Amino acid sequence: MRCSSRRRLSQRRGVGTLELILVLPVIVVILVAIFEFTMIMVIQSAVSHSATVGAREAGKDATIDELAEIVQAMVGVNCVTISDSPGSGTKIAMENGDGSTVWYGDPNMICTLPTHAIASDEVRVTVCVALDSTAICDSLGSMGFSILGRQLKASSVVKREQP
Repeated sequence: MRCSSRRRLSQRRGVGTLELILVLPVIVVILVAIFEFTMIMVIQSAVSHSATVGAREAGKDATIDELAEIVQAMVGVNCVTISDSPGSGTKIAMENGDGSTVWYGDPNMICTLPTHAIASDEVRVTVCVALDSTAICDSLGSMGFSILGRQLKASSVVKREQP
């Protein structure tokens, strides 16, 4: 009886190592995906917050340059730079209730605005950030999920303050 248990033990030698070799790549990919999606959600939260704060300030008659500074203060923490230079991958739009729109940011970037109309006493601020311009590396691109060419966008509407 002792001989057969020794034989079984010697046949199982190295099975744990083989299982680790098979499972470890899957665990690493899952951890990288969790990290990458977490970074995207953090930046999305900053973009959303910057649109809200920007709209509040636009309701107080802030200019587009002042909005750019405010948005930069919000998203700059996450290594995103708001700039009007080509290739910056960032854009801000301030829509007034009279139908006029003022833009600041990358002139080559396409940032689609919400289609629903706003009232004449309202202002809407939209912030767009291309994921290419962030500090997130495209680590899952080789596995079919690429962030290249994708955007984070947030809009916020407020009523203009009356003087």
